[in-house]
Amino acid sequence: MSPKITEKTTRQFMAEVSDAHHAMAGAVIAASAAQAAALGEACLQISLDNQVDKLDWTSVSARIEQMAHIKATLAEWCDQDAVAISEHVALREAGDQLSDEQLLCESPAEISRLAIEAARLLQEFRPLVFEQVQDDLEMAISLLTGSGRAAILLLDSNLRIWSDNLALLTEYEPILAELLEQVDRLTPKSRIRTS
Repeated sequence: MSPKITEKTTRQFMAEVSDAHHAMAGAVIAASAAQAAALGEACLQISLDNQVDKLDWTSVSARIEQMAHIKATLAEWCDQDAVAISEHVALREAGDQLSDEQLLCESPAEISRLAIEAARLLQEFRPLVFEQVQDDLEMAISLLTGSGRAAILLLDSNLRIWSDNLALLTEYEPILAELLEQVDRLTPKSRIRTS
């Protein structure tokens, strides 16, 4: 049994993506979001470690746990999506149109939802962030926002490809609209320097 894609080194992951005979957009987006969540988690932990007398330990620890959970869940979606798209392509090439289109829509929807949730959590932490990682927090928010938007594009693409599947459209069009609304409410900074 081959290792999960998230168990590979970064270079092995990149090689697998670039050498594949199908685009692995979902896995790439999920991995990017997981890495951004890891950066955000580090900013939260560093802030707590350096402001232990200033911050509410219980509250910030709960946020750190939430970010760690999001990071782990994004990594799971990375693995699931990598397998799902490989199986989908193999079935299509074998002439079998039966594949799990449901999972290939659920995956980007969940990846986007998790990325947006993580970005929102970090945005809410802005007033409490330790000054030395303030800019890093902004970079994590920007990366998560971009991942959320990219996952929305993937969901929209899949719905276009499978536009004859009315059940998918009925289920995921409202989800797509809600995700677009949520990502538009995020406020990533376009500049670090304000003057």
